[in-house]
Amino acid sequence: MTETGIPPRGDKRRVRQSANRAAYDVQSLYMALDACNIGHVSFVADGWPQSVPTAIARIDDHLYLHGHPKSRLYKALAASERVCVSVCRVDGLVKARSAFHCSMNYQSAVIFGCATLVNDDEKPELLNRFTERLIPGSIEDYRPFLAKELKGTTLVRLSLDEFSVKIRTGDPVDDEEDLQLSHWAGVIPIESVYGKPLPSKNLPAGIEPAAELLKGVVP
Repeated sequence: MTETGIPPRGDKRRVRQSANRAAYDVQSLYMALDACNIGHVSFVADGWPQSVPTAIARIDDHLYLHGHPKSRLYKALAASERVCVSVCRVDGLVKARSAFHCSMNYQSAVIFGCATLVNDDEKPELLNRFTERLIPGSIEDYRPFLAKELKGTTLVRLSLDEFSVKIRTGDPVDDEEDLQLSHWAGVIPIESVYGKPLPSKNLPAGIEPAAELLKGVVP
């Protein structure tokens, strides 16, 4: 990093397009990662670029991913091949007075690195925390993992040392000469909320969701 905190020219982390929206601090990275449950993991397999959407979870200062040990993605991750993980959450549609200036408000991040395998001793606790990250309030409502389940799951961690963040907020940016035109301009918010839990059709009567699972859901 330079003294300003911006990666030097030519660095893969440096945001070039709309550089004024870039951020390189850890808190901005955490905010972007915590807003997303899915990341797109890019890697090269058999000479071809691949990009695979997969569930992700930031736990403390690492990003965690898990999947089947025999998949191309998790073979690459387990072998510590270089990967890039990108995430994005759109918070609003930005409608300008011209279609050219329409945009989106968003939080996005790109992480570069090589993953490392989580050992068997750590795996059960971290998988529980991973699931809690995806389904908040559910951590106490599972049976213990079976040995075959742990064996059939690859869990890797990715350091958050190399990254860039890009965020857009606010109103449309119209040309000065368009400001008096009779076209509506503004932001249409996009909100993601948890709905009311729907019981499985084979759930025995009398079993209710954990109280923690119901916090923050739509009434």
